[in-house]
Amino acid sequence: MSPDSKAPAQDSAAWEVDAAVTSVAPNSRSRAKAQANTQAQAQGRARRGSRACVALDGTGGDNQNTRAVVDAVRFAMAMYPQLDLIIFGASQLEHDLAKAGIKEDRYQFRMAQQTIPQDESPRDVLKYYRNAAMVQAMLCVQSGEADSMISSGGTGPLVCVARHILGVQHLSERRMEHKERIAMQLGLSAKGAAAFIRGGAVRPCFSARIPVGPQRFALMLDLGANATCTPSDLYDFACLGSECAQISLELPSPRVAILNVGTELGKGNALVQQAREYIEQDRSLQYVGFIEGNRIFRNDADVIVTDGFTGNVALKAAEGVADIYGSSGGMKRFFSKMARPEWLLPWQYNGSVLLGVNGVVVKSHASAGVEAFAVAVVEAARAAQASLAENMQRRLSKD
Repeated sequence: MSPDSKAPAQDSAAWEVDAAVTSVAPNSRSRAKAQANTQAQAQGRARRGSRACVALDGTGGDNQNTRAVVDAVRFAMAMYPQLDLIIFGASQLEHDLAKAGIKEDRYQFRMAQQTIPQDESPRDVLKYYRNAAMVQAMLCVQSGEADSMISSGGTGPLVCVARHILGVQHLSERRMEHKERIAMQLGLSAKGAAAFIRGGAVRPCFSARIPVGPQRFALMLDLGANATCTPSDLYDFACLGSECAQISLELPSPRVAILNVGTELGKGNALVQQAREYIEQDRSLQYVGFIEGNRIFRNDADVIVTDGFTGNVALKAAEGVADIYGSSGGMKRFFSKMARPEWLLPWQYNGSVLLGVNGVVVKSHASAGVEAFAVAVVEAARAAQASLAENMQRRLSKD
C-alpha cells in the first residue's frame, strides 16, 4: 500500500498514539483500561452463552486467494458447531462467502480492505491503519462483541495492535518483589530497576501447543513475538507458560524447561544462564532444567521457554522436516507415511496464542493451508470459551 492510500486514524480514546506505543511500562491508566476490556469481554461471553464468536481478519497471509478463506471458514464451522464469525475483508471475500452457501446466521461480514504491511513501523500501524481488518477484528475483542480474534497477518503489527488496544497483563506482587530483589542483586539504578520491573507488566509472547505423544501436549514460547529478549522476559514467559499450561493442558504443576544447546549447568549464553537463575529462584515454578532441541517432542517438559527468534527457527525447522515426509514421491511417500505418527502432522497444531494481553488473540501461519487455518480458528474459539485471558490474569495476579 502506498503512503497516499493510508487512511488517517479516527479520533478515539482507544486509538491515541503516544510515547507508550512500543513500551509495556504500566500505569494506572493502562490498568484501568485493562479492567474495562476484561469486563466488556466477560459481559459479551455471558450474552452469547454456549456459543463462541471469533473475529477473523480475512486479508492476511501469503495466500491472497479468498476461496481458501471461505473453505477454511466452512471447515471450521463443521469442526466447531458452536462457532460464529465476524469476518473482515474486501468485497471479493464478501462475494465468495455469499456464493458458498454458508448459513447467514453463523457469520457477519464487514468491509475492511486495508492490509497492514509486515514491515510497517509500530507508530505508523497505529496512526494510519485504523480501518485495517486486523485492527477492526481486535476492536471487536476489546468491546466484547467477539470473544477472540485470529489473523494470518504480520507478527509485528499483530503484537503492536494487541498490546495497544487490549493492554498487557501484570504479575502478582510476590513476583514483582522477586524482580525487585534481582534488580538489587544486579546493582541497577532506580531508573534501571524501574525498567527491569516494568511495574509488573509482562512481555507478551506467542505460545503454541506442540505434540509430545498421542493426545499429549506441551507449550512452547516465545515463537516470534520478541526476536530480542532479556532474561527478565524469559522469566515472564515461564510465568505465562506455567499458568497457561495449568488452564489449557490441565496440569497442576507443569514442568518448565529452557531451550538450550546442552543440558549441563554451564552450557549456553548469558541470556539462558541468567534466565535460569531468575526462574529457578521462583519456587512456584517447577523448573526442571535445560532442554535440547532434539528433546522438544519427547515429553521431557510441559513448558519450553526460549526467545522469539530461537523459538520461531526451531519450530519452523521441525515443521520443515515433517513436510519432507509428506512431499516424498512413489513408494517413499508410502513408507514415510507409515513411519510418521499421525500425531506429528503439523497442520493439526496451527494457531499460536498471544499470551500476556487482555484478550484472546491467535496468530495463524501466513502460509497455512485450508485445514490448518480452520484448526487455528477453532483454537481461537476454544481458548475464548475457556476464558483463557481472564483466567490467565487472575492466576498471574494471585500471590
